[in-house]
Amino acid sequence: MGGTEKKLDCCVVRDLLPSYIEELTEEETTALIRAHLEGCPGCREVEQAMRAAVPVERAPKRALRFLRRVKRTRLLAAVLSVLAALWCMWWLYDQAFHYANTETGRLAAVEDYIPSPDTSLGLTGVEEGTPLEVVGWQTREDHLFIFYMADNEEQVHGILHLVRGLNGKYQAVEADMSPSAYTAGLYGGNLSPRDTDWRLFYLAGYDCRDIYAAEAEFWYQDADGTGYDTATIRYDLSGEDFLRVMDVEELMEELGLPEKENASLVLESVRLFDKDGADVTEAYRNNDTDLSWSSGKSTAERFLLYVYLGIVALIGGCLTRYFLRRD
Repeated sequence: MGGTEKKLDCCVVRDLLPSYIEELTEEETTALIRAHLEGCPGCREVEQAMRAAVPVERAPKRALRFLRRVKRTRLLAAVLSVLAALWCMWWLYDQAFHYANTETGRLAAVEDYIPSPDTSLGLTGVEEGTPLEVVGWQTREDHLFIFYMADNEEQVHGILHLVRGLNGKYQAVEADMSPSAYTAGLYGGNLSPRDTDWRLFYLAGYDCRDIYAAEAEFWYQDADGTGYDTATIRYDLSGEDFLRVMDVEELMEELGLPEKENASLVLESVRLFDKDGADVTEAYRNNDTDLSWSSGKSTAERFLLYVYLGIVALIGGCLTRYFLRRD
């Protein structure tokens, strides 16, 4: 079955002529009008009269080129706005999550975060310029724990806790610091990392090259404080420096202590032995240490970082929309 040929009546064509002359009609409509005009002298005369009465003004080519340049410039400005906003957001994020889990990155995190500036408050800690050493490190999911030592009179030591960001680098979020009772040997303490429900305990060894074993005595108490116990365990020290982070329940099981929820565990004392099994604890005791203090520091919540990122994204979006607007 053949198709029906489309034709327009004169009255319809004459109604459409103003739009046709200004080139506002659709392609199909334009073709039908043109075909009608070719076969209809009356409508063709009306068209010619309209064109003569109202001449169509076309924009000069120079003006059209200028408008195209303006459009390209606006598009380029919009793209640059997006790129600038993304770069600023990346820069802000990288300033927060800045440290790579490498030997250089871990030491930089310790050297940047641990020292405290001199104040009139007489706070204890690590002074600026004090040499610091990364003794050992361990990751647990997105968290990095670094055991460090300060080369000062009290040999301040502790754990620096970092959290990994989306860029694969880490942000330092908190640290503790305490003076050392020994110049070398076994150290330990409880960890309650921020933003987690973990109950962890760490054991670290420092400068154990001439120490072959350590006997650690732990003090244990129920969460309600109604009962306590002690347990002793001997560790063979196969490495000069190390860090081991474990669940409190894991250590309690290793010590043979009954498992109770929220029970506290404290490293009470340490005895050090040489390769012949002789007790050399006193040889490593640090008699210049004031053991009456311990302190810590923490980073402000990351909420402020995300506020800054949101502000940059909003500014970038507004600029992009401005450059892409239609006048």
